[in-house]
Amino acid sequence: MQLLRADIVEGILAPGLKLKLDMLRDRYEIGAAPLREALSRLAGEGLVIAQEQRGFVVSGMSAEEANDLGELRLLLEIEALRDSLSRGNEAWQNRVITSYHWLERAEQSSLSLEGRLDELERRNFDFHEALVSACERRWTLHLRGIVFRQHERYRRLSRIHTAKTRLVSDEHRALLDAALERNEDAAIAVITTHIRRTTRAVGEALQAADQP
Repeated sequence: MQLLRADIVEGILAPGLKLKLDMLRDRYEIGAAPLREALSRLAGEGLVIAQEQRGFVVSGMSAEEANDLGELRLLLEIEALRDSLSRGNEAWQNRVITSYHWLERAEQSSLSLEGRLDELERRNFDFHEALVSACERRWTLHLRGIVFRQHERYRRLSRIHTAKTRLVSDEHRALLDAALERNEDAAIAVITTHIRRTTRAVGEALQAADQP
């Protein structure tokens, strides 16, 4: 159920919140059976936790988990990117350029950050998917996709926390240039910095939230 997932990812349903069926039925105007199915799927994604005999709660967020997810994403991203750069053809190149164009437009939009977050995440997803789209390592891509979706809550938090201090658009431009030049070393260096900056920003945001 996409609405429920979006509310968790966007923090509308806060980490640790008890997900009572009555509340969810009223909020989404949907029956208990499809809600239980949706909650079970989200538990499989790790966004909610099933508590035996006590229902479901929204999964917590922590700097430790952000670091774990970030490093795992980086490992898989590097392997997928390396294979994709070695195989990418003209169609791959066109897809990368087009997805970057739409991401750049979203990043330069005059709308407030809050108003752009959904589009930024969608365009960011498309750009990173395009970069690895020539990769033929099926399991690498499958596992990368799982971790990328898990990482979404943390990417949003990072964007909010560093909106005025981090030029993510410059990082994306550097990644585009390295990819189009098929410069593997440069691409890996950029993606490493890119992901680890997100991890660091999340840690800072969570630390700030814990302070009185």
